[in-house]
Amino acid sequence: MKFIADENVSYLAVLELRSRGHQVISVSEGEFSGSPDQEIYNLMVREGAILITRDFHFTNSLRFNPKGTAGIVYLRKGNLKSEEEAIILLDFISRGGVDLVKDRLVTLDRTGIRIR
Repeated sequence: MKFIADENVSYLAVLELRSRGHQVISVSEGEFSGSPDQEIYNLMVREGAILITRDFHFTNSLRFNPKGTAGIVYLRKGNLKSEEEAIILLDFISRGGVDLVKDRLVTLDRTGIRIR
């Protein structure tokens, strides 16, 4: 599976995804660091990748429509530690959650999953 990890996603989550064989473009690692949200969205569309973000702006489906994309996974803010963030994300993926993401916005937090 291919992912774009926004720069606000913990690096531990990026490393854990990679260790499980997923292809991950980490915004904080390269040329896209500091890029505006629209550029990150365009990258996600161009790469056919699922965007993982903690940026609330990406929940605005009028501005960042998940239709026609691999999907957006929003890690809802809170006092999530890096380890918790990685566990929530990996648990979602291991349970087949990526099959639910296409064309949708998925919100993950400690209490569960919301799909729109």
